[in-house]
Amino acid sequence: MPPVTCPCCRASNETGPACRRCKADLSLLFALEARRARLLAESKDLAAQGRYAEALERVDEADALRRGTDAARHRCALRLLIRDFAGAWECYSAAGKSAPGRGGP
Repeated sequence: MPPVTCPCCRASNETGPACRRCKADLSLLFALEARRARLLAESKDLAAQGRYAEALERVDEADALRRGTDAARHRCALRLLIRDFAGAWECYSAAGKSAPGRGGP
């Protein structure tokens, strides 16, 4: 699980539930990250079973919680597995535009 950034003081926190610097309660953010990680793991399990539509749904749910390159890469791979090459190219192009140092924010 990636570190959680405190919305109060911007400190990076590896463990919780309190911020290491300002002691703000970060339990909801840690729970959100844990849910996102579970959704991505479920998606990978579903893909391994060949249940690609359900796997894509889980990736979309995880991405709705927090966007990340891990979800974008997984979505691209799923699109390739279902032979949706245009969709895979869109995922790849969108991920490249948002990557640091590639013209994105």
